[in-house]
Amino acid sequence: MPPRGLRTLLKNTKACKLVGSGFRKRFETVEREGRGVALKGVTKRLESRIFSTGVMPFAAMHSDTPRGGHWRGPGGGRRRGSAVDAQVSRLASVGSATRKKSSMLRLTKIVFAALEERGLEPVLGQRGVCSVMHRLGTAADIVCHDADKNNVVFVELKCGHSSGRKVAAVKNGEECHMREPLRGAKDTTLNRHLAQLAVTTALFMRERKTIQKLNEMGVDGVDSALIYANDSGADIYYLPEWWKAKGAALVDALK
Repeated sequence: MPPRGLRTLLKNTKACKLVGSGFRKRFETVEREGRGVALKGVTKRLESRIFSTGVMPFAAMHSDTPRGGHWRGPGGGRRRGSAVDAQVSRLASVGSATRKKSSMLRLTKIVFAALEERGLEPVLGQRGVCSVMHRLGTAADIVCHDADKNNVVFVELKCGHSSGRKVAAVKNGEECHMREPLRGAKDTTLNRHLAQLAVTTALFMRERKTIQKLNEMGVDGVDSALIYANDSGADIYYLPEWWKAKGAALVDALK
C-alpha cells in the first residue's frame, strides 16, 4: 500500500498542468493568482533537436493488431489512444476499490492489469513536471508506488506500437542515430519514447523539496517505466541507467 499522503503530496506539488483544447492545448505553470506561464511540450522539442531527420520504416509506423468497431478508419488509432489516456489518467487518481468497479475500455483494463501484475499501485494520473527556465513542460501519464522497492514510479503510456519498436529510422540507406547528447542511441520508436520518459524523470528530480518530502515520508527512490498497451497485452520497459544518466543533459539540450 502506498504511504499515507503520497497522492496528496504529488498532487499539491504539481508545478504545471495541461490547459486548453485542440490546437490551443498546452502546458502552463500552476499559479495561485493570475495566469500561469505558457510552456512548450517535450515531444516537439525532441523532434526538432534530438531525433534524426531519417524516415521511420513501415514496420515502425503501423501496428500488427487491427482495430475494430468504433476505432476503424483514418485517425482511429489516435482517437483510441487519446480516449485510453484520458480514462487511465482519471482512474489512476482514484482508490483501487472505485477503480475496479468502474467501466473501462479494453486497453484501459489491460493497462491496469499489467500494472497490478508487476506490483505497481496507481497513485495519481497526469502529474505535471516542468522547468520555467527551459520553458518546458510535460506530464507523467501515471504515477505508481512499487511496494517491493518502496519507490515512486513515473509511467509513460503508449497505445499501439505493437511492431517495429526497435527498428531505426533510415537516411541514405543507413540507420540513423539521435543527436547529442544521445548520439549513442539509434533513432527507434522505443528510444524516442525512452527519451521522452528520461526528460520527464529528470524534470521531476529537479523538484528538490518534493524529493525531500518523499524521503521524509519513507519512500526510498524514484523509478520510471514505459508501458505499451495493445489488444494482445502490455509490455513494460523500465528506464535503463544509461538513459537516467543522460536526463539532465537532455533537458539542457531542449532549452
